[in-house]
Amino acid sequence: MKFVNIDMDEHGHSFFRDVDLPQTGNAQRISSKNQKVLYWKMSVSQPGHFVDFATVPDLRVVAVFSGQMDITVSNGETRHFTRGDMLTMWDTRGQGHMLRVVGLEPCHVLHIAVPDKGEFA
Repeated sequence: MKFVNIDMDEHGHSFFRDVDLPQTGNAQRISSKNQKVLYWKMSVSQPGHFVDFATVPDLRVVAVFSGQMDITVSNGETRHFTRGDMLTMWDTRGQGHMLRVVGLEPCHVLHIAVPDKGEFA
């Protein structure tokens, strides 16, 4: 399963990269190994909500349930995320990323804090 990841270099500059979560199974059902979770929470942000460059407080997996958001990393690259998209955020220090909720509907997001990069490492 492919994910977008926000990672950071040794100088704290954030960047996007694509990662692949290993999976096993057959044609009928494919799944990953269980991953450890610290906590999870839901958020809803209204269109126009903006967060200037900030870091995440912990390693997290993010799933977009509705709405749309644009995320910009410190090298200037912006990616668009919408319902069904998932990403991992490892930018816990440094410059972080910028986020803007776009479109006309609220953006519902599931945040899952993880203790380590697990199978994503």
